[in-house]
Amino acid sequence: EGDPIDSLLDQAASYAKKRLDDEDFVDFNFKCADATSSADVLGGKHDLIEMREGGGQRGMHAKRDIKAGTNLVMSKPIAVFWDVEDSDDEDEDEDNDDLEGIVNACLASGDSGDDDSVYVNSDGEKVDMKAALKKFKDKVDAAKKAEEKGGEGSQKQKAANLKASESDQDNEDDSDDDVSIGEAMGTTRNGVLVLRCLDKIEKDPSLWTDTLSRLFPRDADAALALPPWFCGDPTVGTEIEKRFDGLASLSLFPTDENEGTCGEIAARLPLIVRYNALSLETCSELFVYPDVKKGGMASLGGTGLYGPEVSYFNHSCAPNVSRYCIGDVMFFTTNRDVTKGDELCFSYVEHELLCESAEKRSALLDMDFELGDDADGDRPTKKQKVEKSASSKEKDEVHYPLLGPEVQGELMAAPATERLELINELLDQKADPVQDFKCDKYQLHILKAVTMDELGKHGQALPEWEATVDFAVKNFPPLDEMTIALRVQAALCALSCITDEKDRANAKRHANEALKMHDALFGGGSTRFRKRYDKEFSCRLRPIPEATASANVKELFG
Repeated sequence: EGDPIDSLLDQAASYAKKRLDDEDFVDFNFKCADATSSADVLGGKHDLIEMREGGGQRGMHAKRDIKAGTNLVMSKPIAVFWDVEDSDDEDEDEDNDDLEGIVNACLASGDSGDDDSVYVNSDGEKVDMKAALKKFKDKVDAAKKAEEKGGEGSQKQKAANLKASESDQDNEDDSDDDVSIGEAMGTTRNGVLVLRCLDKIEKDPSLWTDTLSRLFPRDADAALALPPWFCGDPTVGTEIEKRFDGLASLSLFPTDENEGTCGEIAARLPLIVRYNALSLETCSELFVYPDVKKGGMASLGGTGLYGPEVSYFNHSCAPNVSRYCIGDVMFFTTNRDVTKGDELCFSYVEHELLCESAEKRSALLDMDFELGDDADGDRPTKKQKVEKSASSKEKDEVHYPLLGPEVQGELMAAPATERLELINELLDQKADPVQDFKCDKYQLHILKAVTMDELGKHGQALPEWEATVDFAVKNFPPLDEMTIALRVQAALCALSCITDEKDRANAKRHANEALKMHDALFGGGSTRFRKRYDKEFSCRLRPIPEATASANVKELFG
């Protein structure tokens, strides 16, 4: 009773089919009646979690002992952008030469000094928002001019100009800072999220005062201390600028606060989106996920901005919470037992990256990870890296995993025999501890297992599947959806190369562990497991008769 997961899975399957039949369909309106209220969380009315503040950072904490597999939050987004709305999936730091018309995208217009433009920050200090925003614009303009001139001197001046702060640090020249206008360019999707938030604020101003204003950066001071953000899409950027310019004229807020609040929205909202938006994927751990023609849910991917009930969960490299989505409904669930008072954290990076160094995780997220005092984990400061070490100063020195989705797709497009040769060559290469990622070998073992199964060499595929399971058990949280998917494939592979009852017992062991973990994480027993894995079983990775494949699934998973 009250469990919406099956209904959401049915909605997801229906929308994925509609999208397959009509490539213009994007009306993914997921219905979820019992979403967690941010007001309940912030007001202390949630049964399991509460927000606490310490060390200048807000976080979620357990109000009592909580068992692994307990759902903490089920949240609907404030705004969402679906991947299928934009075929151009640009990077946030991509070069963009057309800065004219968008440089003012997050600035309000008008002269400084008006009484109704004064904003009181979290420390009780009065801030003239229009003067502050003009100062912000002047810094960006100066940085742009410095960038056009080029040369070492201009780099230093540019960094100094972009260090947005109202303290005396404005006059300091720090040669370690190296922030470019290019790095301030944001994606189209984030720009659209800003516009969609503005749409909702104009209909219901309390969305800003009660919800959005509580997200990082917390006030205008914090926003001005961060590198600026501008939409890299000129059309979207110009629309944002236009909407910000006209916001005050709508008189959405009390007269004595209207101008200042609108200026604060212009300064903070783009950065709120930048630092709080999260990716959305439905059943992305399944191997069928990218193949929408066979039932994969890749068409339901996107980016969403959620309220404090989601954004107040901090990062840890030893997370006790995992998040997953069905459509745009996001769940936060404990992946291990939690003790009363413990902070509840999830990982800002994929779980396969948790075994990598803090430096590599920092580079991937463009955030600074700092090792905690208790050595249990690390935390990002929730700000773009402005001060960079000498070893990571140049962009071409930032290293990324070799086997991203594109490379994996290229490998899988090759004929199986040639693909296997390439995979073996990569596995045989000596690892470079500075440049190479441990997760690359993990991905290579997955690709090798899939390839061996495709070639009908199930006996050779099984050790590869089990190597990936071992990696997941060692490096992922105790309850993890990818570990489940890997055990499912290990079980099916083991049953495909069975020679004696020992092999059958091994297959059953993997299957039982998958079922047990799936029920703990998602609930619903074997019925829900079969619902989530229905298309996975239909998309067979092994060239065996359909009747045999169906019998194997029934024997292992009921």
